[in-house]
Amino acid sequence: MQTTLSLAYADSVGTLTLHAPEGKPPTLDHEVMEAFESRLTEVEQNSPDLVALVVRSSSPKFFCAGANLKVMEGINADTITPWVLRGHALMNRLEALPIPVVARVEGYAMGGGLELAMACDLILASTTARFAQSEAKLGLVTGWGGAYRLARRVGLSRAKELCFTGRMLEADEACRLGVIDWAGTADQLDTYQAELLAAFAANSRSALRETKRILATVTSTSIEENGPIEAEASVRCLREGDAPQRLEAFFAARRAPKK
Repeated sequence: MQTTLSLAYADSVGTLTLHAPEGKPPTLDHEVMEAFESRLTEVEQNSPDLVALVVRSSSPKFFCAGANLKVMEGINADTITPWVLRGHALMNRLEALPIPVVARVEGYAMGGGLELAMACDLILASTTARFAQSEAKLGLVTGWGGAYRLARRVGLSRAKELCFTGRMLEADEACRLGVIDWAGTADQLDTYQAELLAAFAANSRSALRETKRILATVTSTSIEENGPIEAEASVRCLREGDAPQRLEAFFAARRAPKK
């Protein structure tokens, strides 16, 4: 048996869940990646009606262990390039979804599993979560954008230390270093996730979409280039989004007599 994926919706939030055989970690192979792509297509089609997407595992012990061992057994210098590039394409597509994407991590997120989590906008974790960019232990490097995204989360020197050692981080340290964004007990995780999604839902979906588009450019553009980018996004908010209605309601509330 291999990892399977399910996609469910509730209260305008999509939840993409990785399911693995009992006692095994979710992993990715070519078939799972193909299924993942199919789910992302569905999310893209439904994105105008969605507040966010949550990526999680059905297992409390494992979020994702990265590549399936059967794939790795057949990898060699002639076959690894398409494998790396396919993983990059999947992670980039997940990152580029036009809605906020939250990784909910319980248990181990190692190697490609951490790369999957970092392709999401935010990483929330239970205190049982563990994180490692551990490819060097197998004589390999990050293959799905892990070094790239880790450096942007924690800085270059810290990313070097974590990749060079491959050491395991407990959730609290991962949060302190900036590898993840929040950590707490299972009950606290449920509460915080609900509060976070409610805060997203209270805001304009078109504004969130445009904000995510802006933030995707900030590490590769200057502040001078940022001006036109924000101006174009502002135009879309007013022409295609709900900014006019929200502004009208805001000013109407200010004009209303005080009780």
